[in-house]
Amino acid sequence: MRHFHFDHCHRTPRGEHEDGLSGGRGRGGRHGFGAGRVFGHGGLRFVLLQLIADKPSHGYELIKLIEERLGGSYAPSPGVVYPTLTLLEELGHLSVESGAEGGGRKRYTLTDSGREYLAANRETAESMMERLNGGVDGAGARGGRP
Repeated sequence: MRHFHFDHCHRTPRGEHEDGLSGGRGRGGRHGFGAGRVFGHGGLRFVLLQLIADKPSHGYELIKLIEERLGGSYAPSPGVVYPTLTLLEELGHLSVESGAEGGGRKRYTLTDSGREYLAANRETAESMMERLNGGVDGAGARGGRP
């Protein structure tokens, strides 16, 4: 019997590093299943924070951006992304605006606390973004696209 690990698990599964990098690549799939995971425990937090720091976004936009940067080989599920965004909001790293321009969707913006957290964890955040862009284990988009 195989046990699947998600970002909300408290244990670090075998093959993952404490910095959030997964030890293997694998396709991942919509629900994080597969031979390996793109992001290890907590790694998605840094990716979401950095993407939002670059451009305030809606959750769906973030999912699509990650999928695009990984060349379509992986898209994090809404069941992982939205709880992570909620956690980051509860930690004070994100603020949320609801607006008519986005069809009532929540738009996430980095707070001062979020900027400080990213700065304090710059090395991990950069590693996650490098992985997202294909710099680690070839996890990013094919053909060297940024």
